[in-house]
Amino acid sequence: KCIYKISHKSFVFLILRLLMGPNKKICIVTPVFNDWECLEILYKELIEVFDGLSHTFSLLAVNDGSTQKIPEHFQSNHVIELDKTILLNNKDIYILNLQRNLGHQKAIACGISIVNDVFNPDYVIVMDSDGEDKPTDIIKLIDADQNGEKIIFAQRRSRQESYLFKYMYQIYKVVFKILSGYVISFGNFVLIPKNQLSHLVFISEIWNHFPGGIMRSRIPYISVPIDRGKRYQGQSKMSLVSLVQHGISSITVNIDIVSVRLLLFSVALMFITFAMFCILISLKLFGSYAIPGWTSTISIGLLMIMLQSFFFSLLLTFMVLNARVQKNFIPALNHLDYIRSLIQYKLNV
Repeated sequence: KCIYKISHKSFVFLILRLLMGPNKKICIVTPVFNDWECLEILYKELIEVFDGLSHTFSLLAVNDGSTQKIPEHFQSNHVIELDKTILLNNKDIYILNLQRNLGHQKAIACGISIVNDVFNPDYVIVMDSDGEDKPTDIIKLIDADQNGEKIIFAQRRSRQESYLFKYMYQIYKVVFKILSGYVISFGNFVLIPKNQLSHLVFISEIWNHFPGGIMRSRIPYISVPIDRGKRYQGQSKMSLVSLVQHGISSITVNIDIVSVRLLLFSVALMFITFAMFCILISLKLFGSYAIPGWTSTISIGLLMIMLQSFFFSLLLTFMVLNARVQKNFIPALNHLDYIRSLIQYKLNV
């Protein structure tokens, strides 16, 4: 007789491997700005999660112009040539060094473009490295994929933020809905199937705002409700100014839609003001209860509103025309201008 003793945890992992189906190669892309300690914690948690799955993972950290050097215990193996395709091995960790700080969204666009060029994964998962996107939720994103034709977003069901941040975020969502017509309830935590990656890197809008660009591209997507986690350590590098810039970037992705909506509002305001002006003149000429001096005062105010609405409409018209003739930045074609190096590292955990 040969008796094998396995722990309860090992038995559960074995069942999960059988249920998850064939092995998939997953490349996880995460932007990093000085958060090397958080990146190390993320890597350890990814190992724990994937040890219980039938899939393998590699981690691509996009070094977005960090001012702090990469820690010495990140052992550099070799530089990857960007004009060759390499095979991903389980638990590989790569660092993509950018020429300068580009910001969260542009770093993600460069990262997935490099994955499309150099790697050949079955899935690409974009997530933050600070712990707010939980590695354990990757399983939910994978489970939500049916046929590899839809991008899977992690919908923010709850956030570990202050009440002020939550209040401002709700205002942002309302403004975004009014100006663009879209409802946004997710961030950068997303699963991209292999079939859609090659299309996504040619979407110019992801350069300014990653989730907004996907929504605008009309690539099919769904969302999975997921609770946000807490930061591993430290404070967010995003200042109030950076958050406002991020919000404006999400709106400018739909600049043509926003401009047309504002144009229609401006034209409607002109007509309403003109109608009020006509009523005012009629009351002055034919009414018997006009107060001396009030007609001229209100008329001047209405004329100023009409003129401002006219020039605002003219400005918006030129903005729409200019947006249509401008050459767009295509991440798949132009990302190499911002790449310094791609290096494989070894991290003992």
